[in-house]
Amino acid sequence: MEDKSFTDVINETVDKAAEKAKPYVDKAAEKAKPVVEKAKSKAKSAKEQAKPVVEKAKKQVKPVVKAAKDKAKEVKKAVDSRIYEHEVIVQYEGNSYYAKDMNERAIEDFVSKGGKKDQIKQVQLYVKPEEKACYYVINNKETGRVDI
Repeated sequence: MEDKSFTDVINETVDKAAEKAKPYVDKAAEKAKPVVEKAKSKAKSAKEQAKPVVEKAKKQVKPVVKAAKDKAKEVKKAVDSRIYEHEVIVQYEGNSYYAKDMNERAIEDFVSKGGKKDQIKQVQLYVKPEEKACYYVINNKETGRVDI
């Protein structure tokens, strides 16, 4: 005779318990049927009653959404009309220094010193071509110097 493993004994016990419980489970399911049907009926009724309210809300919201979209387009157009591309180039003793390059170097320097790029809200550049340097201030407190 072979010894049964602990897992086998547990599985057999669970199967026996499930078999003994089946009539009680079936009886509980049978008793629950009317309650489930009543809940389904009430849910269907609530859905039907809500339908006109939802439709009315959709009709009322539609013009508001359209007005908001139209206003957003107006605002975007106004903002876009004020934004234009520009470039600053400092020329000194036959050399050209581009503000964009200096800004990028300042940010790289700031990040290399432990700053986080996504926390930058403001960058101020102070160009000193005679020193071939650009001093920067980030967020009105972090300072540094980069060569140009």
